[in-house]
Amino acid sequence: MKNKYLIGIIILILGSLNMVACKQKKNSESGKTKTAVMVNATDTAIPPKISREFIDRLEYLGVILDRPDYHTWGTSVVQGDDGKYHMYACQWLTEYGFGAWDVESEVNYFIAENPEGPYSFVKNIIPSRPGGDKEGVWNRYTAHNPEVKRIDGKYVLTYLSYPGINTGAEGKIGLRIAEKPGGPWKDCGMIMQKSLVEGVPSYSSLRGTDNPSLVKYNDKYYLFFMYCPRLYEIDGRLMDNTSLGVAVAESLEGPYIEHMVPVFAPPPGKKVEDLCAFVSEDGNIVATMCDNFGMYAENGGIYCEMDQSHFTKTGEIKLTPTSVAWETRPVMFPEQDFSKGKAVYANNKFERPKVIKVDGVPAYMFLPSGFNAEGNPWTVLHGFRIQPENSN
Repeated sequence: MKNKYLIGIIILILGSLNMVACKQKKNSESGKTKTAVMVNATDTAIPPKISREFIDRLEYLGVILDRPDYHTWGTSVVQGDDGKYHMYACQWLTEYGFGAWDVESEVNYFIAENPEGPYSFVKNIIPSRPGGDKEGVWNRYTAHNPEVKRIDGKYVLTYLSYPGINTGAEGKIGLRIAEKPGGPWKDCGMIMQKSLVEGVPSYSSLRGTDNPSLVKYNDKYYLFFMYCPRLYEIDGRLMDNTSLGVAVAESLEGPYIEHMVPVFAPPPGKKVEDLCAFVSEDGNIVATMCDNFGMYAENGGIYCEMDQSHFTKTGEIKLTPTSVAWETRPVMFPEQDFSKGKAVYANNKFERPKVIKVDGVPAYMFLPSGFNAEGNPWTVLHGFRIQPENSN
């Protein structure tokens, strides 16, 4: 009887482990185990650990863009046909304060001979009043968190904007297209906003639709975005779980139709933000995103891969965490003295990741930080080189 009892316990434990782990892949170079788990909004436990494969491939380069008297935040770079590197950065004057990003942010254009810089300012691309300073326009205030991709041979820019001051629940996404990196830019208008139909993921989102990332995949156009479900109560506390959705179009300019399931929904209270989606070398959609409250690395980042089998069966994109993408600066650089720095915004961490491709291969990741190590009262952009897989 005792042996049968022990055998039963062992079978139960093995079965539980099999349910939790969706995939396990051995990294022969580092000897680490790469584990991926599916996460949904009903999960209440923190998922099991994942690998460090992506973060272990990062080489820190230092500050990439430091523009005195301007905050620099979400910043996208593309390689042009001219062999140069074209940067589109959202910036605003420090005199407005960091919190003015949702009113005063504008998109500025820089250029460099190589991806690591130095980047030189060229001109403003989108002003802080994209639709003009007038009532009734969807993009009256701010041009924020721009992302530029090369799609169909064109330069495609998406950005976040608001119809008014203190209208964070009404964030909307705009699209502009150019034949050349410096423009002129065709204004395609607003292509995404929170759904008015109950049951659709972004319905009544507390953040509207936020922080876009657009990719072309299988001859369709996938617009990823952030949204925030309504607050709900767990153990007497009001919680939300900022999540990621996607809308799909048959043509670049839309219309974009939101999928009925989220791309990634964390456990309650474990918010994610700032998805940067791109197509990897093996032709699948992958992404980096902020891990705000520490599913894997508090105030760090997550690297995700698309669940290809799920996409093949359903046509739905589900992102599965596979690796820590970055961590807070004191954790990543324990030897660095941050005592003379200035906390301009939040903790000593990175946010708003953007991955830069060189000759079609993901080669760099740029992230701004709210902590200025030099003690200056503005935020700056930092850079990492992404070493090729299995390069160690």
